[in-house]
Amino acid sequence: MRFARPRTLAGQLALLVALALLVAQTVSAGLLLKERHERRLNTISAPLVARIVDAEERLNADGTDNLRRSGFLGRARIADMPAVTPELRRMTDFERRISARLGDIPLNVADVRAAQAGKEDVRAWVPRRLAERAPRDAEFVLVSVQLENGLWINLVGIEPRIEKGLLDQILLQTAIIYLVVLLSVLWLGRRAAKSLNHLTHAVANVGLAPDTSDASELWPRGPVDVQRLTTAFLEMRDRISGMLLEKDRMIGAIGHDLRTPLASLRLRAEMVEDPDTRAAMVDTIAEMDATLEDILALARLRQSAEDIQTVDVAALVDAVTEDFRALGLDVIFEPGARVTAPVRPVLMRRAIRNLIDNAVTYGGRARVSVFRQDQWVVVDIRDEGPGIANADMERVFEDFVRLEHSRNRQTGGSGLGLTLAREIIAGEGGELELRNREEGGLQVLARLPVPSSPD
Repeated sequence: MRFARPRTLAGQLALLVALALLVAQTVSAGLLLKERHERRLNTISAPLVARIVDAEERLNADGTDNLRRSGFLGRARIADMPAVTPELRRMTDFERRISARLGDIPLNVADVRAAQAGKEDVRAWVPRRLAERAPRDAEFVLVSVQLENGLWINLVGIEPRIEKGLLDQILLQTAIIYLVVLLSVLWLGRRAAKSLNHLTHAVANVGLAPDTSDASELWPRGPVDVQRLTTAFLEMRDRISGMLLEKDRMIGAIGHDLRTPLASLRLRAEMVEDPDTRAAMVDTIAEMDATLEDILALARLRQSAEDIQTVDVAALVDAVTEDFRALGLDVIFEPGARVTAPVRPVLMRRAIRNLIDNAVTYGGRARVSVFRQDQWVVVDIRDEGPGIANADMERVFEDFVRLEHSRNRQTGGSGLGLTLAREIIAGEGGELELRNREEGGLQVLARLPVPSSPD
């Protein structure tokens, strides 16, 4: 199973902190367990070594006379055999610790054995009064030490409950740390991510119509670093907006100034006596005038003062197709369900008109439909033309790009139709996609966002 890496800033930050806490807690738990284990060894081995030394001294002082009746010297039992039998689980760490302590005294012994044992295993090796007082759930350590004379000193110790519940304590401590730290990290990460999301949304909408860019909602917020980034972006956006506005004003001024000379040329052309020359001049001037109109429309697009209205997109598209049918063109609208969306009606009509005009110009006919798809309303326009090469799919949206090279406006247009259409649709928060149909022809999909209905 492959681990899914979080994609958000808050998720990645929380994962990093969680891994760091896991490593820190693992190291801390390891050190704590080692320290507890050392305490456990010392707590058990120290009294047992003292009893071994006491038993050895009493044995040397009294001999074996006191052993004939019970075999015990204090709490130690002296025997010819060890209490630690092979079937018991040996405790090598205790054996090493007891051997080391006895060597420090010094007390020479031949062998040291230690093992964990149950209550039944130690009953014969501890005085009855001590066995009866031992807790029912006690855990015992059975120790056998062989002296140089061959006798075994056998003792029983009770393991301290130092490590009892230690794992639960570590888990509880880890859970509390994770809860406090991760909640803080998630809060901080989400706070920073929320600010970055607002900034990302604003960056994605730079250049779109003001009403769709949510510019008023963006202001410096979140951590100081994100605030500085937001401030720098706002300043950059203002500079870009100013340059775009200046560019549009310059194009508008140039277009306005060119209208008068074109009108003068039209009048002079009408005075030409040769009808063929006059017709050619009038057509050329008309083409220049239409191209100029497209340029001015593109320049005014960002300055449109048209209000957004919620309209029936299907009805709007049907009205545009009716205009083409009135001219005798082969354009068919396929009726569908009523779908509303907030758009600028005049600009949207122009975008749809340009798309249908392209379909009729290059494909001879157009089939148009409108339908709802998830959170989009889709205007589907299909023709039966030659389509567009994949390499030119994006290039056709560039200014003044014409795949038809005759330079005749009647067959190739000005090269701004698709540019205008995409700019208008993008200004509504939508997108424009071109596809080549398998059966031949081009399919144009204009998608417009539909606001989510309140619950």
